Formats: sequence, C-alpha cells, structure tokens
Amino acid sequence: MSDNKIRPPKWIQRLVERYCEPYLFEGISGDLEELFFENVDQKGTVKARLIYLLQALGFFRLRFIKRSKRVSNMKAIWSNYLLTSLRSLKRHKAFFAINLIGLITAITCSLYALIYIHDELQFDKQHSDLDRTYRLYKHYINSAENIDHFTYETSGMMGPTMTEEYADVQEFVRVCPWFSKAIISYEQNNFATNNLYFADSSFFQFFDFNLMAGNASTALAAPSSIVISQSLTKSIFGDENPVGESVIGLHDLTYTVTGVFEDIPRRSSMQFDALISWSTTVPNVGPLSYTWMNNWLAQGIFTFVKLSEGTRPEAVVEELPDMMNRHFEERAENYFLQLMPLKDMHLYGEDIRNERSMKTGSITFVYTLGFSALLVFLIASVNYVNITLSRATETKTEVGIRKVMGSTRHQLMGRFVSETFISTLIATIISYGLLFFLIPQMNPLVGKELSIMALFQPIVLIAGLTFILAISLFVGFYPAVVLSAPPISSILKGSSAIGSTGWFRKVLLTLQYAISIFLIVCTIIVIRQTNYLKNKPLGFDKEQVMVIDVNNEIDQKIEVFETELLKNPNIASISTSRSAVGSGTFSTTLFPEGYTDELTTRIFGVDQEFFDTYGMKLNYGRTFFKGSQADSNNLVINQAMVDFLEWDDPIGKHIRFSEDRDPATIIGVIDDFHYGSLATATIEPMVLYLNTTTVWNSSVKIIGNPRETVDYIIDVWDGLANRTPIDFYFVDEWFDQQYEKETQLLGMTTIYAIISIILCGLGLYGLTALMLQQRQKEISIRKVLGASISSIVSMVNKQFAIVVFISFLMAAPLAYYLIAQWLNEFVYKISMDALAFVVAGVLTLFISGLIISTLSIKTANTNPSETLSNE
Repeated sequence: MSDNKIRPPKWIQRLVERYCEPYLFEGISGDLEELFFENVDQKGTVKARLIYLLQALGFFRLRFIKRSKRVSNMKAIWSNYLLTSLRSLKRHKAFFAINLIGLITAITCSLYALIYIHDELQFDKQHSDLDRTYRLYKHYINSAENIDHFTYETSGMMGPTMTEEYADVQEFVRVCPWFSKAIISYEQNNFATNNLYFADSSFFQFFDFNLMAGNASTALAAPSSIVISQSLTKSIFGDENPVGESVIGLHDLTYTVTGVFEDIPRRSSMQFDALISWSTTVPNVGPLSYTWMNNWLAQGIFTFVKLSEGTRPEAVVEELPDMMNRHFEERAENYFLQLMPLKDMHLYGEDIRNERSMKTGSITFVYTLGFSALLVFLIASVNYVNITLSRATETKTEVGIRKVMGSTRHQLMGRFVSETFISTLIATIISYGLLFFLIPQMNPLVGKELSIMALFQPIVLIAGLTFILAISLFVGFYPAVVLSAPPISSILKGSSAIGSTGWFRKVLLTLQYAISIFLIVCTIIVIRQTNYLKNKPLGFDKEQVMVIDVNNEIDQKIEVFETELLKNPNIASISTSRSAVGSGTFSTTLFPEGYTDELTTRIFGVDQEFFDTYGMKLNYGRTFFKGSQADSNNLVINQAMVDFLEWDDPIGKHIRFSEDRDPATIIGVIDDFHYGSLATATIEPMVLYLNTTTVWNSSVKIIGNPRETVDYIIDVWDGLANRTPIDFYFVDEWFDQQYEKETQLLGMTTIYAIISIILCGLGLYGLTALMLQQRQKEISIRKVLGASISSIVSMVNKQFAIVVFISFLMAAPLAYYLIAQWLNEFVYKISMDALAFVVAGVLTLFISGLIISTLSIKTANTNPSETLSNE
C-alpha cells in the first residue's frame, strides 16, 4: 500500500466533480484513486499522477457529463424590466415627454441629414471608369487686373490637344450647354428646352448614358445630327420611332434624329434633353460654323478626359503649362489648367464659376447639415442624460428594494437601459412617420427631389435600428451606471444617490448651451450676409425690369414687337440689344490709349435706351444719342476701368480693339454696376458699345401693374411668334436665384438654431423643475428664515448665469473662426463685429432666465408648511 501522504492531485478531482453527474462521481473517483495507488507502487509518483490525469480525462464523455437543470429566468427578468419602465414613464409623463420630444427631434434631423447626404454622394456614380475620369477647369490669374478665380470654361482645342500630345490622356469629350432656350419642332408639335448640349461623337462611349435607339459610335458623328431623350420623343413623336426623322431645331435649321437615349437619371450633374453633334459647329463641315467653339481663344466649352490606368492626375497637370506655352502662349501666364475627378464634380465645384446647365451641389451645405444634425443630437442626448440623472433621488428607493431582493448591478443597469430602449423605440417610429410628411415639404427649401421611398433604403433602415441600439446603450448607459451604483447602506441612510454627478450634469449643461449659442451666432451671420447680398445696391434699378429672349423668330419682327409694347402705358422703356443684365457677359482684349499691353475687359453690346431702362448713373460725359447711329464708333466705359487705367479725364481718350482697327472714342463714364452674383463676381473694367443689329434680349421697364403688363406682353408675343414660346425673367428674381445656395443654407441653419433653442429650453425646464423639486425643503427653510422670493429666484438664476457665461466663452471663438472661414468665400461680405455674439449671448441668457424664474417663483410661492410637514 502506498504512503498515506501521497494523494491524487486535488485539482483533477475537483475538475471531475464539476463536470460529472453526481450519481456517477463516487464510483468514478473511487476507481481512479485505486488505480492511482497501484501505479504509485509499480511506476512511481510522477508517472502515477500523469496516468491519473489521462484516465480522468478519459471519463469526459457525453454520457458522463453533468447536464444543467437550471431554468433561465431572463425572460421573466426582462419582462419585469419592460413593465417597470413603462410604469415609470407613465408616472413621469412630463419628463418622459421632454425626453421623447428631444429624441424624436434628434432622430428626425439625423435621418433626414443621412438621406440628403447619401443622395448627394450618389451623383454621377453610374459611370464606369469613374476613378480615372476628370473634368478640365482652369485657375484664371491676372495680377495686373486683380483677377483670381476658378472657372470650368475651357477652349475647344484643349481636349483634342491633350489627347494628341500626352499618351496618358486616352480619351476626351467636349460638351457645350447652349446659352438659351431652344425650340425643337416636328410637324405641328413644338417643344422648348433649356437643356440642349453640343457634344462630341464619342459622348455615349465616354459616359454611361443609356442609348435606347441608334448606334452609340455614330449617332453624333455626322453634322446636323440630334439625339433626343425618351420623354422628348414621347412629347414630339408619340409612339412613333423618331430615328431618321427630321426636326427643326436651333437657329431654325433642320436636324436628323439619329438616336433616343433613356431619360437622364436624377443623380446626374449633366441634365440634357437633346444632344447635337459637335461637327455641326465645325467651320467648313457643319452649317453653324462656330469658330469660337473650335479654337484656342474662346473660353466657353466644358472638357472631360480619361487617363490611362495608374496615371496620377498631378503628373498630367504638371505637363499642361508646356502645352499652353506651345499653343496658347498669350494666355499661358494667366490660364493654369487643373483636373477635377468626375466623382467630385457635383459637390466640390461650388467655388468654380460658369457651371451653366449643370446640377450642382454644395459640400459646404452637406457639412453644415451633417454638423447641425450632430449638434441637435448632442443637445437631445444631454437633455436625456441630465433629466435622467436628476431623477436619481426618486429611483433610489426602487434600487434599494431590488438590491435587498438580490438584484445584481448588471440587472439594475438593464432595468434603466430598458427604459431608454422604450423611449428610443417610440421616438424612432414617430420620426419615420414625421419624415414621411416632411421630406416633400423640405424639397423646395433644399432644392432636392427626394422621394419618400428614400425612407426604405437599406442604409436608412439600418440607421434607424442603429439609433435604437446606440442611444439605448450609449446615451442610456451612463445614467444606468450612476443610478445602479448606490450601496444599500447609503440608500437606507437616506443619502443622495447622485451627489457625485452634479459636476457632470453642469458640464453637460454647459456643452448644451455652447451648442445653442454657436448655432444662434452662425444663423445671425448667415442672415446678415444673405440679406447683404440681396439688398446691396447694384448700381442700377433692378426692380420690375423684364428681360425677354428675342434671339429667335421675333428678331425679324423686333420693331413691330417694340411698337406694340410701348402702346401700353405701364411700359416706360425698352432696350433691345445683344447684352442684358443676367444674360451673361463676354470678355475681350483691347489697347487703351497710352498703354502698350493689351487689357482684358468685359464688353456689353447695348442700344441707346439701355442706360435709361436700367437707371444707370452717368458720372462723366454722355451716353449714346437716341435714334441715331452717330455713336457707332464711340464707347461708354465704367468707373472701374477709369480707376484701373488711372485716367484723370477719360473723355475723348481712345481705345483700339486690335492693332489694325480704327480707334474708338470714349464719350462717357457710368457708375459701376453689378452684372453677376455678388458672392463670386467682382466688378471688372467694362466697355459698352453701340450694337443695334445683334438683337438677343429685350429689357422692358415696367412701371405699372406687373401681372397685367406681363399678360399683355405675352399676348403681343403670341400674336407675332409661330413656334417660339416666350422666355423671360425679371432681373431682381435672377439675382435672387444667384444666392440659392446661400438661401438654402440660411433656411437650414435657421431651422436647426430654432430646434436647438427649443430643445435647450425644454431640457432646462425639465432639469430646473427636478432641481427645484429636490431643493424644495431648502427653499421652504429659507422662506421661514425670511428670504424673499426675489432672493430665491436670484439664487437659482445665478448658478445658470455662470453656466451660460462659460458656454459663451466656449462657443464664441469656434463660431468666429468657422464663420470667418465661410465669409472669406464671398467677394462681397459683411464685416465681422460683436453684434451677433452679443445677441446670441443675451438671447440665451434671457430665455434661460425666463424659464428658471418662472419655475422658481412657482416653487417659492409654495406654502413652507406643506413642504416641511412631510419631513
């Protein structure tokens, strides 16, 4: 028999006991022990223990393993949590409503921001080779003339030359959106479109727009070819096949329909109803012979290129100055070509000029919307955490009872998280219902065409579930930790359950105030800047000036048209000429007297009535004589040109448009006037010349009832035009449209600022009400000791006033920095001053004081005997 001091390893015995069925353990352990002692005698202690371990492991078989007979009560526990949470929410209706409103607002704003941003990020994603397709644009710098901006306008020769001279540029395509409305006619059917493009023959091979009928490689090859959209086909041809048919189009020329393309997706930057072959514009090839579209000098073309796989766009850009020096030396020091990825074109081109007929977005608006939604979400989360923590003294009894009954801290945390889960679930369901109605209402404000079906996109549904889980776990987690923390002893002693969380609640409240002050400051600045852009004097009278496009069949009847219009006493004057405010401007180069270098200026072709119709101010000299062509070689310039050339007396000086042309004489100087957006366009030196032969626009000054006058003008037009519907705009409305993005930003920031104020107010109301409820005994004692109501109100207000002051110090520097960066994007802008910050601080302090004082007065008016009798 072995030594009694030698025993089998106890840890192996315990392992067998833990996993073996109880009724088998005694027999198995006895057999193992008997074999162990035999092995000790025969093989030694070390080997005996090793064999013991192996034999013990041999008993770990399915039929020997202990089966758990515990019945899980988790279902009952969570059912109790949910039931208790529902009762708690029902018992505290007011605070539940405050939290629910905050959560609904936060989830609604966040989901809408997600839908909007996701939609913006999907633009132009339908094209293949997206990672190597780029749009050409240029940085136009002319230090002598104080010009420094980006523009999408390129020349018609840049794309072909890049493909010829650089192997890494594999393909190019040019498009030229037309500048005015075009009429397409077939038999008696006429269709007007503002979305007509000229395009290269490779257009449908370069881009992935679906050609439903016709050959993609040849549809735009021949001159006078036109490819039309599915909707346009339906409008003009009905159910007939249009391919091979002839239509009357731009400039009353005949075009052959060579294809039909599927309607352009909504998420495409390029929006067009018809494409005309580029060869139609090539001199000696097509009937239009537009030299300006096919040379280096004119800049009005949009160019796209595809690079070979693996080519860095930066490497190509570095080579482009050499190309400019070889082919366009006179502009090589001014035009610096750049490449923008096609995938970024929609959002990141907001600072690039001349984006005509393209659907553009704004990365600034996307960031603002997302950031504002995040701030609202933070405010709502702070409200929830603060109000939940403030209710801790009311929940400590429940916590104590549950702990006495054996609940663990994890179980108590589950109880409070479940309350957050219920609130978030209800809020999310209501948010989806609100968005169902809000999305169509928000579309005009943000310039979108979002469908309510966007709510059922996978990313939005996943986001909704994520909000429910994330808010329940993260927003509800900290209150759950704090509320479940107090030990039973402190609860039985009656001590506060939240003594250590006061500082944290003040931090959260400070953050909440800071967010509101930040949003209010931003909103005030955006309002002021937008109003400044819309109301800044333009240098002429923009009110009730109607500009009509007459570059059509009416140009042959323009005298009759003007005569009929002037019969109406509500029409003061008419100016018919090439140029009009809002119709675009042209640039040219000229040689002023006394200067050897050429000067780039804006040029306006006008008639004798132009200055009176627009109410231009004459600074020196005179304008063109009315009813006379005597001024055909005379010029009027603006004050900016006088200042740039530093002329003391410009009257009588001469300007040459080229070295071989006769000089023209300056007869007058008008005050500077704006002809483009004040956000992006400066007033450049300008020359106005007499042009009554090229009639593109009629500017009509209305002095009477505008609605009746417009109806009269339309009637006159319809009596003269056979196939061209009238196309017009009002100058004041045109300027307003230039600030569409600023207006959208203003609307969005205003909405979020109001929401933040309301949420802060609600949160402050709930927090103050709970705080006063907890301090009611203290307030009653103070009243008994002689404290006045005003002193009590002042005591409560003082705490929150300090919080507002600290919040202001946090928000003001950040708001100043971000707003200054935003204002720097504008050519004309307001100056930053303290007004917006003072208003934001005072408004926040006033609203806080009003809420706190109202609740404090109500509490202070309570009879102390009613409060102290319960103690």
